[in-house]
Amino acid sequence: MISLVKSAQVLLIALVIQGLFFSSNATGEPDGKTSSLRMWEKPLYEQAKHSVEKGLIDRAVPGLEKIAGLYPDNGEVHAYLGWAYSQRGLIPDAVKAFQKVLQIDPNLHRLPFDYPMVKDIPAAMKEFTANFEDLIVWIDGFSIAHEVLGLCYVQQGRLGDAVKEYKKALNLEYGYRTRESCGDGKEAISVIDQAILEYEEVLTFKPDCVEAYIRLACTRAVKGITELAIADIQKAISVEPGRVELHVYLGCFYAVNGMFDEAISVLQEAINTRDGIFGRLITEGERCVNNGVIDRAIAVARNAIKVYPGNKKAYWLLATAYAKNAEIDEAIETCREILSLYPDDVHAPVLLGWMYVQCDLIEEAKDLAEWVIRREHGSPEIRALTAFLFASQDMINEAIAVCNMIVESAENNDATKSYGWIKARVPSREQKFREVMDVLEIKSDYTEAYLCLGWLHSKKGEDDKAIAALKKAAELTPDSYTIHRYLGNLYVQSGKIRKALDEYSKALNILSGVALQ
Repeated sequence: MISLVKSAQVLLIALVIQGLFFSSNATGEPDGKTSSLRMWEKPLYEQAKHSVEKGLIDRAVPGLEKIAGLYPDNGEVHAYLGWAYSQRGLIPDAVKAFQKVLQIDPNLHRLPFDYPMVKDIPAAMKEFTANFEDLIVWIDGFSIAHEVLGLCYVQQGRLGDAVKEYKKALNLEYGYRTRESCGDGKEAISVIDQAILEYEEVLTFKPDCVEAYIRLACTRAVKGITELAIADIQKAISVEPGRVELHVYLGCFYAVNGMFDEAISVLQEAINTRDGIFGRLITEGERCVNNGVIDRAIAVARNAIKVYPGNKKAYWLLATAYAKNAEIDEAIETCREILSLYPDDVHAPVLLGWMYVQCDLIEEAKDLAEWVIRREHGSPEIRALTAFLFASQDMINEAIAVCNMIVESAENNDATKSYGWIKARVPSREQKFREVMDVLEIKSDYTEAYLCLGWLHSKKGEDDKAIAALKKAAELTPDSYTIHRYLGNLYVQSGKIRKALDEYSKALNILSGVALQ
Protein backbone atom coordinates (compact mmCIF):
# COMPACT_ATOMS: atom_id res chain seq x y z
CA MET A 1 0.00 0.00 0.00
CA ILE A 2 3.05 2.32 0.34
CA SER A 3 3.12 3.54 -3.26
CA LEU A 4 -0.62 4.10 -3.33
CA VAL A 5 -0.28 6.22 -0.19
CA LYS A 6 2.59 8.20 -1.72
CA SER A 7 0.53 8.86 -4.83
CA ALA A 8 -2.34 10.11 -2.69
CA GLN A 9 0.03 12.30 -0.69
CA VAL A 10 1.35 14.01 -3.83
CA LEU A 11 -2.23 14.71 -4.87
CA LEU A 12 -3.09 16.15 -1.47
CA ILE A 13 -0.08 18.45 -1.34
CA ALA A 14 -0.98 19.82 -4.77
CA LEU A 15 -4.53 20.49 -3.72
CA VAL A 16 -3.48 22.18 -0.49
CA ILE A 17 -1.23 24.51 -2.49
CA GLN A 18 -4.29 25.40 -4.55
CA GLY A 19 -5.90 26.63 -1.32
CA LEU A 20 -8.64 24.07 -0.83
CA PHE A 21 -9.89 24.16 2.75
CA PHE A 22 -12.74 22.46 4.59
CA SER A 23 -15.89 24.56 4.55
CA SER A 24 -18.93 22.33 4.94
CA ASN A 25 -19.86 18.76 5.70
CA ALA A 26 -21.51 16.26 3.35
CA THR A 27 -25.00 17.40 4.24
CA GLY A 28 -24.20 20.93 3.13
CA GLU A 29 -24.62 22.43 6.59
CA PRO A 30 -22.22 25.07 7.95
CA ASP A 31 -19.19 23.73 9.75
CA GLY A 32 -20.55 23.94 13.28
CA LYS A 33 -18.58 20.94 14.50
CA THR A 34 -15.16 22.57 14.08
CA SER A 35 -16.33 25.81 15.63
CA SER A 36 -17.39 23.85 18.70
CA LEU A 37 -13.74 23.26 19.54
CA ARG A 38 -12.48 25.45 22.30
CA MET A 39 -10.01 28.15 21.42
CA TRP A 40 -7.19 26.26 23.16
CA GLU A 41 -7.59 23.11 21.02
CA LYS A 42 -8.06 24.78 17.64
CA PRO A 43 -4.34 25.34 16.89
CA LEU A 44 -3.51 21.70 17.63
CA TYR A 45 -6.39 20.50 15.46
CA GLU A 46 -5.54 22.80 12.55
CA GLN A 47 -1.89 21.73 12.74
CA ALA A 48 -2.87 18.03 12.75
CA LYS A 49 -5.28 18.55 9.89
CA HIS A 50 -2.65 20.43 7.93
CA SER A 51 -0.22 17.53 8.49
CA VAL A 52 -2.79 15.08 7.12
CA GLU A 53 -3.28 17.25 4.06
CA LYS A 54 0.50 17.32 3.50
CA GLY A 55 0.77 13.55 3.93
CA LEU A 56 2.68 13.80 7.21
CA ILE A 57 0.59 11.09 8.83
CA ASP A 58 2.89 10.21 11.74
CA ARG A 59 2.88 13.85 12.81
CA ALA A 60 -0.89 14.18 12.39
CA VAL A 61 -2.18 11.10 14.22
CA PRO A 62 -1.23 12.04 17.84
CA GLY A 63 -2.92 15.43 17.58
CA LEU A 64 -6.03 14.04 15.95
CA GLU A 65 -6.28 11.28 18.54
CA LYS A 66 -6.07 13.83 21.34
CA ILE A 67 -8.76 16.07 19.81
CA ALA A 68 -10.99 13.06 19.10
CA GLY A 69 -10.71 12.06 22.74
CA LEU A 70 -11.71 15.54 23.86
CA TYR A 71 -14.57 15.83 21.34
CA PRO A 72 -16.06 12.35 20.85
CA ASP A 73 -19.12 13.77 19.04
CA ASN A 74 -17.22 15.79 16.47
CA GLY A 75 -17.70 13.91 13.20
CA GLU A 76 -15.18 15.94 11.24
CA VAL A 77 -12.37 15.15 13.68
CA HIS A 78 -13.08 11.42 13.52
CA ALA A 79 -13.30 11.55 9.72
CA TYR A 80 -9.85 13.09 9.46
CA LEU A 81 -8.52 10.60 11.99
CA GLY A 82 -9.96 7.70 10.00
CA TRP A 83 -8.46 9.11 6.84
CA ALA A 84 -5.06 9.33 8.54
CA TYR A 85 -5.35 5.75 9.82
CA SER A 86 -6.20 4.63 6.29
CA GLN A 87 -3.01 6.20 4.95
CA ARG A 88 -1.02 4.34 7.59
CA GLY A 89 -2.73 1.03 6.78
CA LEU A 90 -4.18 0.88 10.30
CA ILE A 91 -7.44 -0.59 9.07
CA PRO A 92 -9.01 -1.64 12.42
CA ASP A 93 -8.46 1.90 13.76
CA ALA A 94 -9.82 3.43 10.55
CA VAL A 95 -12.97 1.31 10.80
CA LYS A 96 -13.59 2.46 14.39
CA ALA A 97 -13.12 6.10 13.44
CA PHE A 98 -15.40 5.92 10.41
CA GLN A 99 -18.06 4.00 12.32
CA LYS A 100 -18.04 6.84 14.84
CA VAL A 101 -18.54 9.35 12.03
CA LEU A 102 -21.45 7.35 10.59
CA GLN A 103 -22.99 7.09 14.05
CA ILE A 104 -22.80 10.86 14.47
CA ASP A 105 -24.19 11.53 10.97
CA PRO A 106 -26.13 8.55 9.54
CA ASN A 107 -26.68 10.49 6.29
CA LEU A 108 -23.06 9.74 5.42
CA HIS A 109 -24.05 6.13 4.71
CA ARG A 110 -25.40 7.39 1.38
CA LEU A 111 -23.68 10.78 0.96
CA PRO A 112 -19.95 11.43 0.53
CA PHE A 113 -17.97 13.17 3.23
CA ASP A 114 -16.43 16.38 1.93
CA TYR A 115 -12.67 16.02 2.35
CA PRO A 116 -11.39 19.26 0.79
CA MET A 117 -7.97 17.82 0.08
CA VAL A 118 -9.47 15.18 -2.20
CA LYS A 119 -12.24 17.27 -3.71
CA ASP A 120 -10.70 17.05 -7.18
CA ILE A 121 -10.19 13.29 -7.34
CA PRO A 122 -8.36 12.32 -10.53
CA ALA A 123 -10.66 10.88 -13.17
CA ALA A 124 -8.37 7.83 -13.38
CA MET A 125 -9.03 6.93 -9.74
CA LYS A 126 -12.79 7.25 -10.21
CA GLU A 127 -12.69 5.11 -13.35
CA PHE A 128 -10.53 2.52 -11.64
CA THR A 129 -12.93 2.41 -8.68
CA ALA A 130 -15.96 1.82 -10.93
CA ASN A 131 -14.23 -0.96 -12.87
CA PHE A 132 -12.76 -2.58 -9.77
CA GLU A 133 -16.17 -2.60 -8.06
CA ASP A 134 -17.45 -4.60 -11.01
CA LEU A 135 -14.57 -7.08 -11.00
CA ILE A 136 -13.45 -7.50 -7.40
CA VAL A 137 -15.65 -10.59 -7.06
CA TRP A 138 -13.01 -12.45 -9.10
CA ILE A 139 -10.45 -11.97 -6.32
CA ASP A 140 -12.92 -11.63 -3.46
CA GLY A 141 -10.78 -13.77 -1.13
CA PHE A 142 -7.76 -11.44 -1.37
CA SER A 143 -7.64 -8.98 1.56
CA ILE A 144 -5.51 -6.36 -0.18
CA ALA A 145 -8.08 -6.05 -2.97
CA HIS A 146 -10.67 -4.90 -0.44
CA GLU A 147 -8.14 -2.66 1.27
CA VAL A 148 -7.35 -0.97 -2.06
CA LEU A 149 -11.02 -0.45 -2.88
CA GLY A 150 -11.65 0.79 0.65
CA LEU A 151 -8.90 3.39 0.38
CA CYS A 152 -10.30 4.54 -2.98
CA TYR A 153 -13.66 4.98 -1.26
CA VAL A 154 -12.02 6.99 1.53
CA GLN A 155 -10.35 9.25 -1.03
CA GLN A 156 -13.81 9.94 -2.45
CA GLY A 157 -15.47 10.44 0.93
CA ARG A 158 -17.58 7.28 0.63
CA LEU A 159 -17.11 6.34 4.27
CA GLY A 160 -19.93 3.78 4.49
CA ASP A 161 -18.56 1.88 1.50
CA ALA A 162 -15.03 2.15 2.87
CA VAL A 163 -16.07 0.56 6.17
CA LYS A 164 -17.69 -2.38 4.34
CA GLU A 165 -14.54 -3.04 2.30
CA TYR A 166 -12.22 -2.62 5.26
CA LYS A 167 -14.25 -5.11 7.29
CA LYS A 168 -13.96 -7.61 4.44
CA ALA A 169 -10.20 -7.03 4.37
CA LEU A 170 -9.94 -7.64 8.11
CA ASN A 171 -11.90 -10.88 7.84
CA LEU A 172 -9.47 -12.08 5.16
CA GLU A 173 -6.20 -11.04 6.81
CA TYR A 174 -3.42 -13.52 6.17
CA GLY A 175 -2.28 -13.42 9.79
CA TYR A 176 1.37 -14.28 9.07
CA ARG A 177 3.41 -14.53 12.23
CA THR A 178 7.14 -14.64 12.87
CA ARG A 179 8.46 -18.11 13.64
CA GLU A 180 10.53 -18.69 16.71
CA SER A 181 14.25 -19.26 16.42
CA CYS A 182 15.30 -22.60 14.97
CA GLY A 183 17.03 -24.97 17.35
CA ASP A 184 20.14 -25.34 15.17
CA GLY A 185 21.15 -21.72 15.53
CA LYS A 186 19.81 -20.56 12.16
CA GLU A 187 18.01 -17.25 11.94
CA ALA A 188 14.27 -17.35 12.38
CA ILE A 189 12.27 -16.90 9.21
CA SER A 190 8.83 -15.38 9.00
CA VAL A 191 5.94 -17.46 7.76
CA ILE A 192 5.46 -15.11 4.81
CA ASP A 193 9.12 -15.45 3.76
CA GLN A 194 8.86 -19.20 4.08
CA ALA A 195 5.77 -19.15 1.88
CA ILE A 196 7.62 -17.11 -0.76
CA LEU A 197 10.49 -19.62 -0.77
CA GLU A 198 8.09 -22.54 -1.12
CA TYR A 199 6.20 -21.00 -4.06
CA GLU A 200 9.47 -20.08 -5.77
CA GLU A 201 10.60 -23.68 -5.34
CA VAL A 202 7.39 -24.98 -6.90
CA LEU A 203 7.95 -22.71 -9.91
CA THR A 204 11.48 -24.06 -10.43
CA PHE A 205 9.92 -27.48 -11.09
CA LYS A 206 6.70 -26.22 -12.70
CA PRO A 207 7.53 -22.93 -14.41
CA ASP A 208 4.05 -22.76 -16.00
CA CYS A 209 2.06 -23.31 -12.78
CA VAL A 210 -0.36 -20.37 -12.78
CA GLU A 211 -1.71 -21.12 -9.31
CA ALA A 212 1.81 -20.91 -7.87
CA TYR A 213 2.35 -17.54 -9.57
CA ILE A 214 -0.93 -16.25 -8.08
CA ARG A 215 -0.04 -17.38 -4.58
CA LEU A 216 3.48 -16.04 -4.87
CA ALA A 217 2.25 -12.67 -6.14
CA CYS A 218 -0.35 -12.35 -3.39
CA THR A 219 2.18 -13.28 -0.71
CA ARG A 220 4.67 -10.74 -2.02
CA ALA A 221 1.93 -8.10 -2.14
CA VAL A 222 1.12 -8.78 1.52
CA LYS A 223 4.79 -8.21 2.32
CA GLY A 224 4.74 -4.99 0.29
CA ILE A 225 6.87 -6.17 -2.64
CA THR A 226 4.32 -5.15 -5.27
CA GLU A 227 6.84 -4.69 -8.08
CA LEU A 228 7.68 -8.40 -7.93
CA ALA A 229 4.00 -9.25 -7.48
CA ILE A 230 3.26 -7.42 -10.75
CA ALA A 231 6.01 -9.38 -12.51
CA ASP A 232 4.66 -12.69 -11.15
CA ILE A 233 1.13 -12.03 -12.41
CA GLN A 234 2.42 -10.86 -15.79
CA LYS A 235 4.16 -14.25 -16.13
CA ALA A 236 0.92 -16.00 -15.19
CA ILE A 237 -0.96 -14.01 -17.85
CA SER A 238 1.60 -15.04 -20.46
CA VAL A 239 0.74 -18.67 -19.63
CA GLU A 240 -3.08 -18.27 -19.48
CA PRO A 241 -4.11 -14.91 -20.99
CA GLY A 242 -7.79 -15.89 -20.97
CA ARG A 243 -8.17 -16.04 -17.18
CA VAL A 244 -10.12 -13.03 -15.99
CA GLU A 245 -8.87 -13.06 -12.39
CA LEU A 246 -5.24 -12.69 -13.48
CA HIS A 247 -5.99 -9.32 -15.08
CA VAL A 248 -7.94 -8.27 -11.99
CA TYR A 249 -5.00 -9.15 -9.72
CA LEU A 250 -2.68 -7.17 -11.96
CA GLY A 251 -5.00 -4.16 -11.87
CA CYS A 252 -5.08 -4.38 -8.09
CA PHE A 253 -1.29 -4.45 -7.82
CA TYR A 254 -0.93 -1.51 -10.21
CA ALA A 255 -3.38 0.45 -8.01
CA VAL A 256 -1.35 -0.37 -4.90
CA ASN A 257 1.59 1.30 -6.65
CA GLY A 258 -0.57 4.29 -7.66
CA MET A 259 -0.39 3.33 -11.36
CA PHE A 260 -4.07 3.95 -12.09
CA ASP A 261 -3.77 4.36 -15.86
CA GLU A 262 -2.10 0.96 -16.11
CA ALA A 263 -4.67 -0.50 -13.72
CA ILE A 264 -7.56 0.79 -15.85
CA SER A 265 -6.00 -0.70 -18.96
CA VAL A 266 -5.68 -4.22 -17.56
CA LEU A 267 -9.11 -4.06 -15.92
CA GLN A 268 -10.57 -3.26 -19.34
CA GLU A 269 -8.87 -6.41 -20.62
CA ALA A 270 -10.51 -8.29 -17.76
CA ILE A 271 -13.91 -6.85 -18.68
CA ASN A 272 -13.47 -7.79 -22.35
CA THR A 273 -12.39 -11.31 -21.42
CA ARG A 274 -15.26 -11.73 -18.97
CA ASP A 275 -17.83 -10.41 -21.43
CA GLY A 276 -16.59 -12.80 -24.09
CA ILE A 277 -16.88 -15.80 -21.77
CA PHE A 278 -20.27 -14.61 -20.55
CA GLY A 279 -21.62 -14.13 -24.06
CA ARG A 280 -20.64 -17.65 -25.06
CA LEU A 281 -22.30 -19.08 -21.96
CA ILE A 282 -25.56 -17.22 -22.59
CA THR A 283 -25.62 -18.39 -26.21
CA GLU A 284 -25.01 -21.97 -25.12
CA GLY A 285 -27.65 -21.74 -22.40
CA GLU A 286 -30.28 -20.38 -24.77
CA ARG A 287 -29.48 -23.11 -27.28
CA CYS A 288 -29.94 -25.74 -24.57
CA VAL A 289 -33.29 -24.23 -23.55
CA ASN A 290 -34.51 -24.20 -27.14
CA ASN A 291 -33.41 -27.81 -27.63
CA GLY A 292 -34.98 -28.99 -24.39
CA VAL A 293 -31.65 -29.84 -22.70
CA ILE A 294 -32.80 -28.11 -19.54
CA ASP A 295 -30.41 -29.63 -16.97
CA ARG A 296 -27.50 -28.45 -19.09
CA ALA A 297 -29.12 -25.01 -19.45
CA ILE A 298 -29.41 -24.68 -15.67
CA ALA A 299 -25.74 -25.60 -15.21
CA VAL A 300 -24.66 -23.11 -17.88
CA ALA A 301 -26.81 -20.34 -16.36
CA ARG A 302 -25.25 -20.91 -12.96
CA ASN A 303 -21.77 -20.66 -14.49
CA ALA A 304 -22.82 -17.45 -16.24
CA ILE A 305 -23.83 -15.94 -12.89
CA LYS A 306 -20.43 -16.89 -11.45
CA VAL A 307 -18.70 -15.23 -14.40
CA TYR A 308 -20.83 -12.09 -14.26
CA PRO A 309 -22.59 -11.83 -10.88
CA GLY A 310 -25.71 -9.73 -10.91
CA ASN A 311 -26.15 -9.79 -14.69
CA LYS A 312 -29.84 -9.82 -15.59
CA LYS A 313 -29.40 -12.04 -18.66
CA ALA A 314 -27.86 -14.82 -16.59
CA TYR A 315 -30.60 -14.72 -13.97
CA TRP A 316 -33.29 -14.60 -16.65
CA LEU A 317 -31.78 -17.65 -18.35
CA LEU A 318 -31.71 -19.49 -15.01
CA ALA A 319 -35.31 -18.56 -14.16
CA THR A 320 -36.50 -19.65 -17.61
CA ALA A 321 -34.66 -22.97 -17.39
CA TYR A 322 -36.06 -23.67 -13.92
CA ALA A 323 -39.59 -22.87 -15.10
CA LYS A 324 -39.26 -25.15 -18.12
CA ASN A 325 -37.97 -27.90 -15.83
CA ALA A 326 -40.94 -27.60 -13.45
CA GLU A 327 -38.58 -26.45 -10.67
CA ILE A 328 -41.06 -23.75 -9.76
CA ASP A 329 -39.77 -22.93 -6.28
CA GLU A 330 -36.29 -22.32 -7.69
CA ALA A 331 -37.69 -20.29 -10.60
CA ILE A 332 -39.73 -18.12 -8.24
CA GLU A 333 -36.70 -17.50 -6.03
CA THR A 334 -34.59 -16.54 -9.06
CA CYS A 335 -37.24 -14.06 -10.22
CA ARG A 336 -37.23 -12.53 -6.77
CA GLU A 337 -33.45 -12.18 -6.98
CA ILE A 338 -33.86 -10.35 -10.29
CA LEU A 339 -36.36 -7.97 -8.70
CA SER A 340 -34.02 -7.33 -5.76
CA LEU A 341 -31.20 -6.47 -8.18
CA TYR A 342 -33.37 -4.71 -10.77
CA PRO A 343 -36.51 -3.37 -9.06
CA ASP A 344 -37.65 -1.60 -12.24
CA ASP A 345 -37.49 -4.72 -14.41
CA VAL A 346 -40.83 -5.56 -16.04
CA HIS A 347 -40.21 -9.06 -17.38
CA ALA A 348 -39.31 -10.76 -14.09
CA PRO A 349 -42.58 -9.87 -12.31
CA VAL A 350 -44.57 -11.01 -15.36
CA LEU A 351 -42.83 -14.39 -15.39
CA LEU A 352 -43.23 -14.59 -11.63
CA GLY A 353 -46.94 -13.80 -11.95
CA TRP A 354 -47.52 -16.55 -14.50
CA MET A 355 -45.68 -19.01 -12.29
CA TYR A 356 -47.99 -18.05 -9.44
CA VAL A 357 -50.90 -18.71 -11.80
CA GLN A 358 -49.55 -22.14 -12.71
CA CYS A 359 -49.26 -22.93 -9.01
CA ASP A 360 -52.86 -21.70 -8.48
CA LEU A 361 -51.55 -18.90 -6.24
CA ILE A 362 -54.04 -16.41 -7.66
CA GLU A 363 -53.93 -13.98 -4.74
CA GLU A 364 -50.14 -13.76 -4.95
CA ALA A 365 -50.40 -13.14 -8.69
CA LYS A 366 -52.98 -10.40 -8.12
CA ASP A 367 -50.80 -8.66 -5.53
CA LEU A 368 -47.83 -8.78 -7.88
CA ALA A 369 -49.82 -7.42 -10.84
CA GLU A 370 -51.14 -4.57 -8.72
CA TRP A 371 -47.63 -3.78 -7.50
CA VAL A 372 -46.30 -3.61 -11.06
CA ILE A 373 -49.18 -1.50 -12.32
CA ARG A 374 -48.78 0.94 -9.41
CA ARG A 375 -45.24 1.47 -10.61
CA GLU A 376 -46.73 2.62 -13.93
CA HIS A 377 -45.57 -0.39 -15.92
CA GLY A 378 -48.40 -0.65 -18.45
CA SER A 379 -46.67 -3.16 -20.69
CA PRO A 380 -48.81 -5.51 -22.83
CA GLU A 381 -47.39 -8.47 -20.92
CA ILE A 382 -48.54 -7.30 -17.50
CA ARG A 383 -51.89 -6.36 -19.01
CA ALA A 384 -52.25 -9.88 -20.40
CA LEU A 385 -51.65 -11.28 -16.93
CA THR A 386 -54.21 -8.84 -15.57
CA ALA A 387 -56.79 -9.95 -18.16
CA PHE A 388 -56.23 -13.58 -17.12
CA LEU A 389 -56.75 -12.67 -13.47
CA PHE A 390 -59.93 -10.72 -14.23
CA ALA A 391 -61.35 -13.67 -16.16
CA SER A 392 -60.36 -16.06 -13.39
CA GLN A 393 -62.59 -14.03 -11.08
CA ASP A 394 -65.48 -14.08 -13.59
CA MET A 395 -64.87 -10.42 -14.40
CA ILE A 396 -65.24 -10.96 -18.15
CA ASN A 397 -66.07 -7.36 -19.05
CA GLU A 398 -62.88 -6.18 -17.36
CA ALA A 399 -60.84 -8.93 -19.06
CA ILE A 400 -62.23 -7.89 -22.46
CA ALA A 401 -61.46 -4.22 -21.77
CA VAL A 402 -57.83 -5.02 -20.93
CA CYS A 403 -57.46 -7.26 -24.00
CA ASN A 404 -58.79 -4.42 -26.17
CA MET A 405 -56.15 -2.11 -24.69
CA ILE A 406 -53.46 -4.62 -25.71
CA VAL A 407 -54.85 -5.02 -29.23
CA GLU A 408 -55.15 -1.26 -29.72
CA SER A 409 -51.52 -0.76 -28.68
CA ALA A 410 -50.30 -3.54 -31.00
CA GLU A 411 -49.45 -2.95 -34.64
CA ASN A 412 -49.51 -6.23 -36.54
CA ASN A 413 -49.45 -8.77 -33.73
CA ASP A 414 -50.72 -9.35 -30.23
CA ALA A 415 -47.63 -7.64 -28.72
CA THR A 416 -47.32 -10.20 -25.91
CA LYS A 417 -45.10 -13.17 -25.27
CA SER A 418 -46.22 -16.71 -24.63
CA TYR A 419 -45.98 -17.99 -21.07
CA GLY A 420 -47.90 -21.16 -21.79
CA TRP A 421 -44.71 -23.19 -21.60
CA ILE A 422 -44.38 -22.81 -17.82
CA LYS A 423 -44.73 -26.12 -16.04
CA ALA A 424 -46.30 -26.73 -12.65
CA ARG A 425 -45.98 -29.53 -10.16
CA VAL A 426 -49.09 -31.74 -10.31
CA PRO A 427 -49.03 -34.88 -8.15
CA SER A 428 -49.66 -38.12 -10.08
CA ARG A 429 -49.98 -36.17 -13.35
CA GLU A 430 -48.99 -39.07 -15.58
CA GLN A 431 -51.46 -41.36 -13.81
CA LYS A 432 -54.19 -38.79 -14.36
CA PHE A 433 -53.27 -38.59 -18.05
CA ARG A 434 -53.69 -42.34 -18.40
CA GLU A 435 -57.02 -42.26 -16.60
CA VAL A 436 -58.37 -39.48 -18.85
CA MET A 437 -57.21 -41.23 -22.00
CA ASP A 438 -58.87 -44.44 -20.79
CA VAL A 439 -62.13 -42.55 -20.34
CA LEU A 440 -61.92 -40.98 -23.81
CA GLU A 441 -61.20 -44.34 -25.37
CA ILE A 442 -64.48 -45.60 -23.93
CA LYS A 443 -66.45 -42.37 -24.43
CA SER A 444 -64.90 -40.08 -27.04
CA ASP A 445 -67.57 -37.37 -26.69
CA TYR A 446 -67.20 -36.82 -22.96
CA THR A 447 -66.77 -33.05 -22.48
CA GLU A 448 -65.50 -33.20 -18.92
CA ALA A 449 -62.68 -35.54 -19.96
CA TYR A 450 -61.47 -33.00 -22.54
CA LEU A 451 -61.63 -30.27 -19.92
CA CYS A 452 -59.47 -32.36 -17.59
CA LEU A 453 -57.10 -33.21 -20.45
CA GLY A 454 -56.72 -29.53 -21.29
CA TRP A 455 -55.97 -28.71 -17.67
CA LEU A 456 -53.31 -31.45 -17.47
CA HIS A 457 -51.63 -30.29 -20.68
CA SER A 458 -51.64 -26.67 -19.46
CA LYS A 459 -49.99 -27.66 -16.16
CA LYS A 460 -47.37 -29.55 -18.15
CA GLY A 461 -46.56 -26.41 -20.12
CA GLU A 462 -48.06 -27.80 -23.34
CA ASP A 463 -50.35 -24.92 -24.26
CA ASP A 464 -50.98 -26.02 -27.86
CA LYS A 465 -52.23 -29.43 -26.73
CA ALA A 466 -54.24 -27.81 -23.93
CA ILE A 467 -55.92 -25.45 -26.40
CA ALA A 468 -56.70 -28.34 -28.76
CA ALA A 469 -58.35 -30.28 -25.92
CA LEU A 470 -60.49 -27.32 -24.86
CA LYS A 471 -61.48 -26.55 -28.45
CA LYS A 472 -62.74 -30.12 -28.69
CA ALA A 473 -64.69 -29.59 -25.47
CA ALA A 474 -66.16 -26.38 -26.94
CA GLU A 475 -67.25 -28.28 -30.06
CA LEU A 476 -69.06 -30.83 -27.89
CA THR A 477 -70.60 -28.21 -25.61
CA PRO A 478 -70.61 -24.87 -27.51
CA ASP A 479 -72.84 -23.07 -24.97
CA SER A 480 -70.52 -23.63 -22.01
CA TYR A 481 -69.50 -20.32 -20.42
CA THR A 482 -66.76 -22.08 -18.43
CA ILE A 483 -65.12 -23.72 -21.45
CA HIS A 484 -64.90 -20.45 -23.41
CA ARG A 485 -63.57 -18.63 -20.35
CA TYR A 486 -60.91 -21.30 -19.81
CA LEU A 487 -60.04 -21.26 -23.50
CA GLY A 488 -59.73 -17.47 -23.42
CA ASN A 489 -57.35 -17.75 -20.47
CA LEU A 490 -55.21 -20.27 -22.33
CA TYR A 491 -55.00 -17.95 -25.32
CA VAL A 492 -54.02 -15.03 -23.09
CA GLN A 493 -51.31 -17.09 -21.40
CA SER A 494 -50.04 -18.10 -24.85
CA GLY A 495 -49.92 -14.46 -26.00
CA LYS A 496 -52.79 -14.86 -28.49
CA ILE A 497 -54.83 -11.86 -27.39
CA ARG A 498 -57.19 -11.56 -30.37
CA LYS A 499 -58.23 -15.20 -30.04
CA ALA A 500 -58.67 -14.66 -26.31
CA LEU A 501 -61.00 -11.74 -27.07
CA ASP A 502 -63.15 -14.00 -29.25
CA GLU A 503 -63.48 -16.60 -26.50
CA TYR A 504 -64.17 -14.03 -23.79
CA SER A 505 -66.83 -12.45 -26.01
CA LYS A 506 -68.48 -15.86 -26.49
CA ALA A 507 -68.40 -16.43 -22.74
CA LEU A 508 -69.94 -13.00 -22.13
CA ASN A 509 -72.70 -13.61 -24.70
CA ILE A 510 -73.51 -16.95 -23.08
CA LEU A 511 -73.58 -15.32 -19.67
CA SER A 512 -75.82 -12.53 -20.97
CA GLY A 513 -78.19 -15.07 -22.49
CA VAL A 514 -78.46 -16.95 -19.22
CA ALA A 515 -79.19 -13.71 -17.39
CA LEU A 516 -82.04 -12.87 -19.78
CA GLN A 517 -83.79 -16.22 -19.25
